[in-house]
Amino acid sequence: MQGDKDTRQGEVTAMSVEPGRESAAGGESGLSHNTTTATPPLKWVFEDHVALGVMILLGSVVFAQFLSRYVFNHSIGWTEEGARMLLVLLVFIGAAGAASRGAHINVEILELIVPAKAKRWLRGFNNLISALFFVYVAWLAWQVGQRVWNSSMSTLPISKGWLYTVIAVACAAMALRMARQGIAYWRGKEEK
Repeated sequence: MQGDKDTRQGEVTAMSVEPGRESAAGGESGLSHNTTTATPPLKWVFEDHVALGVMILLGSVVFAQFLSRYVFNHSIGWTEEGARMLLVLLVFIGAAGAASRGAHINVEILELIVPAKAKRWLRGFNNLISALFFVYVAWLAWQVGQRVWNSSMSTLPISKGWLYTVIAVACAAMALRMARQGIAYWRGKEEK
């Protein structure tokens, strides 16, 4: 009995793991933690630095809101709207940074059944379709920003057009990153 248990455990730990795949629990899919390949550090792009600044500013605004409301029992009026605006900006700017690393989710069912050369073309096609979608969203955000430019936030003296303009720029950055990745797939060079 003990010998069978040791054999099965040895089989489980000897399973190979596809590089870069992780389980939902956050670790590698296999049980063995003795990996020989080190993952390269993430490269930071311009969008990541801007998103970090927005996140620090958002944290400061939320902390000021908490402090004023629960410690001093006097709420600052603009913090609610400011935090909401900064959160929207953080999502779109962070999504642009994620697009530079190819970290957006996608459906991979076709990639699993097609040959390697077709997989490369399929990934390029998917990235270019995504880039066209983000160009369209950027254009729509730009149009909305132009329409609401003369209207300001209810508690902040900032035009609503700025919010939509930043969203349009972030979507254009996502489109640019995804188009570059799609072309790189078609040329046979994956951007990392």
